[in-house]
Amino acid sequence: MIEIGRKVMNSNQALFICNEKFLNSNSNEGGVKFCTNEYITLLSTKFNLLYLPVTYSKSFFYKLSKKLAISSYNDYDVNSFKETIVKIINENKIQFIFLNLTNTTVFAKLIKDIDNNVKVILCSHGNESGDYLHELVKHQKYNGIKKIFATFSLGKMLEMEATLRTEIDLVLTVSDVEVGIEKWLGATKVFMVPRYIDKMQIPYNPVLGKVGFFSDLSHEPNYYGILQVCECLQKNNCSNIQLQLAGAGKERGENLEQRFKFVKYLGYLSNENLLAEFSTWTFALNPVFYYSRGVSTKLGKSLSYGMPVITSEIGLRGYLWKEGNIPTCSGAEEMANLISDLAYNIDACKKYKEEVIKIQNTAPTYTDIMDKVHSFLQ
Repeated sequence: MIEIGRKVMNSNQALFICNEKFLNSNSNEGGVKFCTNEYITLLSTKFNLLYLPVTYSKSFFYKLSKKLAISSYNDYDVNSFKETIVKIINENKIQFIFLNLTNTTVFAKLIKDIDNNVKVILCSHGNESGDYLHELVKHQKYNGIKKIFATFSLGKMLEMEATLRTEIDLVLTVSDVEVGIEKWLGATKVFMVPRYIDKMQIPYNPVLGKVGFFSDLSHEPNYYGILQVCECLQKNNCSNIQLQLAGAGKERGENLEQRFKFVKYLGYLSNENLLAEFSTWTFALNPVFYYSRGVSTKLGKSLSYGMPVITSEIGLRGYLWKEGNIPTCSGAEEMANLISDLAYNIDACKKYKEEVIKIQNTAPTYTDIMDKVHSFLQ
């Protein structure tokens, strides 16, 4: 667990409020934790961050609201943290407080009531109500009385998102799509933080015909994206392709392996084992075919390790670079065709490996990004 008061080489103190599980170094890495760590690294270039780990409410009414699908920004018992926040602000002369994830925006009013001069910045990972809308309509997650409650909850969620934005001084988003959404919700200042791409190089020993996808398959956009690609590969009789799946979501992963002969589900892998597997893929896949919350952190991780990637156009949102190209498609059928065309082409593997290096060398650094963020804080 990261402790309050961890020091970095900066004199400017700022508070970072975040759910404790995303600060826990022992918890499994996922998109939210990955994005949280990126925000921490970014902000640490200008601030000495202090951390306030917060936990979900334990009240009976909160648990009931979650069960009935009527919870709307009530994850935290905000007042139980008031004394701690007052103490941190006063003892450390805090001028900036960063809230990690949109469900922590409920702390904004409390902070402003304590000291209206403190600037509150939301570190958004993506719009909550958009994903909730997909659960309700696209994936038909709720039925019967739960659907009625969920529909009410969606309206309440939108109302809360707009109301809470009035207490936020700046919203940091992870994609240009979300900039428009935040402005529509009433945010006065919004800045898109482009995804960071590192300059690491793992050994690249591609096995021709072998591609892979690492993700949490319990997350609908990930599951339905790779499912569509599998269906298209099967339709095209691509039995010579080896598709490796790595990540959480065991039941869905095993079902995909049983349904498609060319799929092998590897389960959740440690970072060391994932990199060893990674190095044998010709291309990592990034099949995102509809707008969902946030960005695809899978793309950033693949590019950071120097891996060639086949991605959807939507999967590129939130990323900026000046030079370099990667194979891009508009849908699952086109991605399946690209896999068929490229996975057995060693020259294509070498070409796109070189393109990824260009991307790494021309993507913005944390310092580049934070210099722009800092100007918005003045």
